[in-house]
Amino acid sequence: MNQQTKVWRLLDTPPMTAAENMAMDETLVELKGIGRSPNTIRFLQFSPRCVLVGFHQAVSEEIREEYCAENNIHINRRVTGGGAILFDESQLGWEVICDKDFFGLKIPNQRLFRSLCEPVVLALKSLGLEALFRPRNDIEIMGRKISGTGGTDSDGAFLFQGTMLTDFDVDTMLRSLRIPVEKLKAKEIDSVKERVTCLAWELGHTPPVSEIKQVIVRGFEKALEIKLEPGGLTPAEEALFRQKLPYFQSDEWINLVRPKFARQDVVQGAYKSESGLVRFTLVVNLPQRRVKNVFITGDFLSFPPRALFDMEASLRGAKLDSDFLHALVIDFFSKGLIAIPGMGPEDFLKPLDQALKKIEIADYGIPLHLCNLISVTNGSFGQIIGLKPSALLLPYCSKLTSCDLRYSKICRGCGECTVGAARDIGLKARMKSVCIMSFEDLMDELLRLKSKGVKAFIGCCCQPFFTKHVDDFERAGVPGILLDIDNTTCYELDKAKEAYAGRFESQTSVNLELLNAVMAVSGMI
Repeated sequence: MNQQTKVWRLLDTPPMTAAENMAMDETLVELKGIGRSPNTIRFLQFSPRCVLVGFHQAVSEEIREEYCAENNIHINRRVTGGGAILFDESQLGWEVICDKDFFGLKIPNQRLFRSLCEPVVLALKSLGLEALFRPRNDIEIMGRKISGTGGTDSDGAFLFQGTMLTDFDVDTMLRSLRIPVEKLKAKEIDSVKERVTCLAWELGHTPPVSEIKQVIVRGFEKALEIKLEPGGLTPAEEALFRQKLPYFQSDEWINLVRPKFARQDVVQGAYKSESGLVRFTLVVNLPQRRVKNVFITGDFLSFPPRALFDMEASLRGAKLDSDFLHALVIDFFSKGLIAIPGMGPEDFLKPLDQALKKIEIADYGIPLHLCNLISVTNGSFGQIIGLKPSALLLPYCSKLTSCDLRYSKICRGCGECTVGAARDIGLKARMKSVCIMSFEDLMDELLRLKSKGVKAFIGCCCQPFFTKHVDDFERAGVPGILLDIDNTTCYELDKAKEAYAGRFESQTSVNLELLNAVMAVSGMI
């Protein structure tokens, strides 16, 4: 580690609004990047409470805006990547703003993340808690996350930030955030309480904020071998902060990412790797076979932070050709125009291909807004239709909650729910229908179909479920068409674990319009 200076500033700012804290972040890293600000450790707190989306996320996709407005929860956007978080008055944030040369790196990697988390790991240990760094950039206690971190850069400086969960309002978090189901697979747990913890839960009490700050200061001094001296803002920082604040209070900043268009224009594809979620939203001109607009969103960290916007710009106006679009994305990574820790071009090509496959379905006469509700696995739509799917897989959660066969693989066809109606459509197409009871049941059923020589299937499930299990469907090896289901899903209700095990107690609906459209173009009915 190249330590050009041993003394760093400790900047302990008072509780501020979300916009003020974001403007301060931008100010500090920008001035540090041009050598006009000292290396700094900053503490930050928020008042009133707020929800913050990551730099590459859309508020509409991550935040329940109506609930936040009704409960005086501010909404804003971080200058760093990562996922959406609730930051209430009890939580403490910490930041490192320093020269890149201090760590001898230009592009962040796992070693840097570990080095920057180690001070907080030491702080937690001094409180009697056995904390560990968890790749890619979290701090955990017995497998439960207590601090999430993120970072960005500007010229010659890094800004790395994290939160210390002192207490945790689970109910408000679930109501204010649209918890991404894709995260549940990476953490291998579905319940929020099982994957997150806080000082109050671990210690049985919440230490005074002054004590928490003190142990974090000691952790940074020991881990980075520096001396922290309290200091305030410089005149240049004060001036730039006041200049930037109106922008960070504006709708332009808060809704910087807006992947919302008329439904007939847009298709989406999403893929979750171990390092984060990537979602492509393509707005297309079908007659001209061109990409009108593109939005790439997700909870990953990218360097430089605006590189993703440059990638989007390179794709706008491009022809709807898989090879051509692939080359543009790959070129960005190979030329070092974008760096995402833990990710490569393949993590972007998978969701892009999902979106492109949905566009291809429109060639069969299905309206594009319906194509966006269709996903395919182990083949293109045309290839799978050509195989004449003979199995129809239906979700048990679309049966009436009062049905005596709800948790059964069969349906008597009484006509009182959409499962029975879908079963009747399948009978007309000479397809065998079966209800899927859980994730394990689905995998078993796909293996059974494969062993019996079934060439293809049509299934009904919510898109979050498909996104979560894209790789599982591929590994099963059976070509299939997956149709999105209607109504609030188990994932939106934070009931993924119950659904996974076949115990979801609310009701969804099979999209019969979509099922009929697919059956009609296939010539099966």
